[in-house]
Amino acid sequence: MNPDEVTIDAGGRRASGCRFGTLADEYAAFGAGLRTAWTEVSPLPYEEFAVPYQDFRRALLEDCDRLGEHLRHSGDGQVVMAEVNTLAEQAAEAVVEGAREGRA
Repeated sequence: MNPDEVTIDAGGRRASGCRFGTLADEYAAFGAGLRTAWTEVSPLPYEEFAVPYQDFRRALLEDCDRLGEHLRHSGDGQVVMAEVNTLAEQAAEAVVEGAREGRA
């Protein structure tokens, strides 16, 4: 590779972002499945155990939602950065070409 060349793997970054989106979709489906499987009725017969267990399940589902949002946000960021990197690569190529033409 020539030191004057600028190479950015925007395609790889974009693909990574899309895979994050797929993972976020799969994780959302997993969370929805948990919500469906877990009714509000506690499987534990004693209130001393049932209330903390319900609180735990509720917190777990909320954390699942947050993780899914983070996965989606990360994927969206990767796609945006791929576009920014593509524009940066095009700008760098234009500058290098302009400098080459100025020397010619």
